[in-house]
Amino acid sequence: MPEPREAFFDKLYIRATDTAPVEADALDGVLEAPVNRAKDTVDANYFGGDGYKRTKGTWKSFSIPLSGHVFKGSAPQQVLRVGFESDATVFFTLIEDETAPTGEQGYRYPVKVTSYEEGRSASDVVTFSATLSGQGAPVPV
Repeated sequence: MPEPREAFFDKLYIRATDTAPVEADALDGVLEAPVNRAKDTVDANYFGGDGYKRTKGTWKSFSIPLSGHVFKGSAPQQVLRVGFESDATVFFTLIEDETAPTGEQGYRYPVKVTSYEEGRSASDVVTFSATLSGQGAPVPV
């Protein structure tokens, strides 16, 4: 019987270039990083058939909403802020199992930072949230 997957990730990285991440690119303080996938569809049967609509998948997309704690002086969190301001494509890597063979550890996602927010509260630490929008197919790492 299949076992459920554990709901955590081993490492998250973000960098400005499409190269393998290094430890300095580790994105700390992230509490949530779901990958939301979607597919556009078009109608597939215009005439005939049994009277029920059918669709075909077309373009695929994904978005990754991140949230967590701000770490003062964090270079990877700075990549998020700069990516938002510059509209540059940045590269987010999610490692689900760092002990797996290369190509099965996780995925590197080319993304644009389409929103970035920092929240402040008198009784808590500074938090951030960002939305990463897909800019092409994820690459296995």
